[in-house]
Amino acid sequence: MNRLIKLGIIIHLFIIGGCGMGENNPEKKAVQGEGNSNETPKAAALQDEFTKGYLISSEETDKGYFTFKSKIDGYTMLFPSGALISEDFGNEKRDDAFEAIMYGYKLNGASISTRITYQNKPSTQDIEEKQRLLSVAVGYEGTFEEIKAKGKTIYFAKKTAELKNSNGFVYFSFIKAENSDQAVEFIFNTRCKKEDKTCNSNVNDLENTAIKIMKSVQFEQE
Repeated sequence: MNRLIKLGIIIHLFIIGGCGMGENNPEKKAVQGEGNSNETPKAAALQDEFTKGYLISSEETDKGYFTFKSKIDGYTMLFPSGALISEDFGNEKRDDAFEAIMYGYKLNGASISTRITYQNKPSTQDIEEKQRLLSVAVGYEGTFEEIKAKGKTIYFAKKTAELKNSNGFVYFSFIKAENSDQAVEFIFNTRCKKEDKTCNSNVNDLENTAIKIMKSVQFEQE
């Protein structure tokens, strides 16, 4: 369980400090699963009991993905089969109105850390304020792209950062349910080592992966 604690700490530092935090942290290697998202049938998500507890089934929903369901029945989404959810850090639940998780894994050479926060409150109706708060959290100055999807609207943006030994690419969104106060804040951090030309050339694939998971979010009907 010590490995998962480290995983959560690294994800936390990565998010609250922006892409520049934790560049020299010796524990950064913990931000990855025990395999990549194509690892089946012995996928890392199935080997870890805590992570497995969030999965609807041990059968893949899509290649490289299981279906995740929140513990407070707020939403479902695709979940990378190589990812691990932090049990002891960043994992929060408050009644049926708030839930947060962090997970990390490695995909095609990129280290990925993700934080997802679910809310079911009237304050989610203030889209502009939610975008502002999300921008502050990731150190972003810019606008959001509006993506319409079934039962929801995704307000999406991205940023890049050149770090000492790696390049950071962050994809983030505020996902608002169409007919309720339900919403999800989604932050998908990725890093490629500068010398890894293959990883850095696959930035579009990383972005597509982030958007795919964001679009897969389905809010449970109230």
